[in-house]
Amino acid sequence: MIHEVIVTTVNKDKKVHIAPMGVKFLQTDSKKLVQISPFKPSQTLNNILETKIATVNFIDNVKVFSGIVTGEKKDWELEIFDDKCAPHLQNTNTHMNVKAIEDHDDPVRPRIICEVINEQIHRPFLGFNRAQFSVIELAVLSTRLGRIDDNKIRDEMKYLKIGIDKTAGKNEKEAWEWIEKKINIYFENND
Repeated sequence: MIHEVIVTTVNKDKKVHIAPMGVKFLQTDSKKLVQISPFKPSQTLNNILETKIATVNFIDNVKVFSGIVTGEKKDWELEIFDDKCAPHLQNTNTHMNVKAIEDHDDPVRPRIICEVINEQIHRPFLGFNRAQFSVIELAVLSTRLGRIDDNKIRDEMKYLKIGIDKTAGKNEKEAWEWIEKKINIYFENND
């Protein structure tokens, strides 16, 4: 199972990078492990290989996913951090500080196995409603522009819009608009 999260990393100069990503939990008897599989090339991959640390943020504010993939909002409030941990988002529901213990190279998506060294629950995560799910799915699709058939993206966007129309609040509508704008600009420039 893949969990859609926000991963925060730092480079050796303490510059923070924030990226939406899918992670997997691995079964083990003795340790809680997370697999992070960033695409090549990526700043997330570079940072984890360089510093061996990352933070996995479970968050229900889909504007964070949307803002990052579209560039509409880049500055997210972070908690203070130290050399042992990458920062977590202030508005995260739960965060896990992780340490890379293995990396398995791959030409497209290396697998980095991380041990959870700290976990904090800040507030309950009540799950996603249909609109939030729609925003996350469209955010993922927006990162695949040019790799997935344009008509498939248009069809998926139409279908996902149903969840927005029926269940979205203000945050979800704004997040959707940011991604819709990015996709429409892509189509205008590539039709």
